[in-house]
Amino acid sequence: MPEDLTQPKQPFDQPDKIDPESGTVPEAPEMFAPGELTAVEGTKPLYGYRNERLPKHYQDILRNLCQKIAERDLFARIDELLRAAEQRFYWRSMFDVYFNEQNYVWELPGATPFQDEDSGDTKVSYAFNIYQAYGRGFISQVGHPPNVRFEATSTGSANSLRIASGANAMKRKIESQNDIGELAKQVARLFWTDGRVCLYSRWVTDGAKFGYADAEPPAETPEGLGQGGDPPPKLPRKPKGGEKIDAYGVLECRVPITMRDMGDFPFIQLAYEIDLTTAKSMYPHISQSIGGSTPGPGEYEFDTVTRVAINQGLRLLTQTGDTVHQIPTWQRTWMRPAMYAEIENTDDRLFFERNFPDGVKVAFVGDTYAESANESMDDHWEVMYPIEGDAQQTPSAGYVMLAVQDAVCDLTDYFMEAAMKGIPAIWMSKDVADLEAISKQKAGPGAHWPLKSLGDKDINKCVFEETAVTVDPATQAFYAQLWGDIPQFLTGMHEAVMGASDPANQTKGGILALADYSRGFQGPAWRSWQSGYASSLEKLVRIGSYFRAAEAQDGRIKIEAPGIQAVEVDLEDLRPGNFYAVPDSDQNLPVTFEEQQQTYQFWVSAAMNGFQPAIDMIMEPRNRLLAKKFGGVPDMVIPGAASSEKQMGEIEQMLQEPPIPNVEAQQMHAALTLQAMATGAPPPPPLTPEQQFTSSLPIDEQMDDNEVEGQTGKDWINSPEGQQAKRENPQGFLNVRLHTLAHLNAAQKKQQQSAGQMIQQAGALEVAKAKAKATGQALLEPVKAQAKVREAWGKETAKAVLNPPKPNITVRTGNVQ
Repeated sequence: MPEDLTQPKQPFDQPDKIDPESGTVPEAPEMFAPGELTAVEGTKPLYGYRNERLPKHYQDILRNLCQKIAERDLFARIDELLRAAEQRFYWRSMFDVYFNEQNYVWELPGATPFQDEDSGDTKVSYAFNIYQAYGRGFISQVGHPPNVRFEATSTGSANSLRIASGANAMKRKIESQNDIGELAKQVARLFWTDGRVCLYSRWVTDGAKFGYADAEPPAETPEGLGQGGDPPPKLPRKPKGGEKIDAYGVLECRVPITMRDMGDFPFIQLAYEIDLTTAKSMYPHISQSIGGSTPGPGEYEFDTVTRVAINQGLRLLTQTGDTVHQIPTWQRTWMRPAMYAEIENTDDRLFFERNFPDGVKVAFVGDTYAESANESMDDHWEVMYPIEGDAQQTPSAGYVMLAVQDAVCDLTDYFMEAAMKGIPAIWMSKDVADLEAISKQKAGPGAHWPLKSLGDKDINKCVFEETAVTVDPATQAFYAQLWGDIPQFLTGMHEAVMGASDPANQTKGGILALADYSRGFQGPAWRSWQSGYASSLEKLVRIGSYFRAAEAQDGRIKIEAPGIQAVEVDLEDLRPGNFYAVPDSDQNLPVTFEEQQQTYQFWVSAAMNGFQPAIDMIMEPRNRLLAKKFGGVPDMVIPGAASSEKQMGEIEQMLQEPPIPNVEAQQMHAALTLQAMATGAPPPPPLTPEQQFTSSLPIDEQMDDNEVEGQTGKDWINSPEGQQAKRENPQGFLNVRLHTLAHLNAAQKKQQQSAGQMIQQAGALEVAKAKAKATGQALLEPVKAQAKVREAWGKETAKAVLNPPKPNITVRTGNVQ
């Protein structure tokens, strides 16, 4: 009985053994796990591990559908390719490139390969790239990672905090695996050159990027090398996988031009060139059939030649023909189930409707079928536009600068031609000057030129100088505007954004206002990137929860990433519909690092001025970590920051351990209970959990910063992660709570001791003052007495000086006695 091909096959967990005759590397599937040789994108198989055994009849149907896609909007596709290619060439300072339809290559005017002749009449060309300069300014404003957070769909439910916490943990994991800063700059550049940008989100198994789950091979025996005899077998390695996101422009990603929204797209097609060896390693079952120079099904060679010419950036673009024949095109097409209406045969249409109910993703290397999968484009793609337009022919942000760049190039060449080739020539009669001697003499100031005898000839009639070339002042003024007013008006980017000042506005506030105006002009592009990134993250979290189920234990996975605390996530919480991603509502414009630094310094200044909310915020232990980020000094030590990081690491450890029973407290409670029973007294109250147990990680009262670590633990307990642990990991939560209470009690004890010492010091000071007062009085008595004596003696002495005693003189007549 023939096999019923309309029914789906049972998925295989391991790759099927490949017939040695089907490829040049038949041993690859047996020796290397998927993702070990090259990156492999996650798929759910039907006919073999990657549907590589899909019957050829259905392969031909998919190839035919891809060809029909290529025939749609053909001339509109060529037009958008030309516009995007022109701008990408302008970004490379290649302003004269054109497509030679006869030779089917991109060329520069007058560029003839292997031509040794030089006419000496080379065109003057000075390519001042104002297009790229303003493009870099655009990237500096738009090319920033947006702030995105996850929220639970049902915010009033008891699990909303746990769901949002799990989704945010996955988000941080995804962002740590992808260079989001570089992705943001790539998106901004494509916004400037291409206009339409597509984000592709998927799961990729790649040992080179994500590492291997198996143990490392022993260092003393290199893998694959022996010490005599047969070499040892290849050690098994299990490549890890991870979520990945990439951005593609118009040249790589094709969409239906006339559709207004992605929901109306019947297809999305991604195509670009890869290395031939990579293609053969990626698809070993078709390695014998893979070759270069062949585009994907239905794709014209114009697409391939254009992408290769731009990627190589050769000045002599005719040389790209050699490369085109060495690299194959990897074409992947996503089609909605609505595309099955193009299949005329009912049985064939039923096959695809039953086996690919969500839509089909099909991959070709060149014209050779490689793989297919049941995959919806809505789960993996997001389309963004910097400027709104009609349907999919939206202009790029830099399209308005093409005319400015052309004018700058033309006028610059005009001025340079006038300066370099417009030097007036001097004509003279050979009868009055020795032209042969002049030609041999080196020109220079103050030179002596041989002159023949003039006789009765007039020198002014024998020598004629051409009129000097002059430039129209209006042309000069227009040229100056091309470097300032005109591009600023067209792009909305003021010179303040480009790092220059405004002669009419020299104040700092005025320059900042101009910069804010320029950023506001780029608001539509920023909000499109912000919204598209949030939607892509939502897709990646769902993709990650699906593929990470293989590593889950009891339906839970542990999310770890550099710089964040490990979090256990229940995969049930990450089911579609439980959460959604939203960009920060207050981030209407991108915020640079410098602006964040200025905002932090503002709060520091407010705290220094005594503003209590700012003081509380700055002194928050976790916020002290921001001082390391925005302090401006790489190795600066921030008090409390290290203790806060230390405490977060200890919390992670304590969540994995139960608390330790407090044996001493339990024994004492048991003794008091027995004593009460013997005496008839009421029994003591039962011990609380805080009394029954103690933390598995004791504190060091002398060395720990108990105040900072206690506050860090308290903040974690009140956070969504802490409340989730309280519900789902009560033992670990109690362990952290006991540890935090120990820190807080130690800090309180230290404060009380400090307060007691201050009271004692204050009391001792008062006693000392009283004693000093009493002692001082006793000591001052004789001093005062002596002072009185001295005072009295002084008064008497003064009297004696002022009123000296009269001499005892008796006057007698005739005698002086």
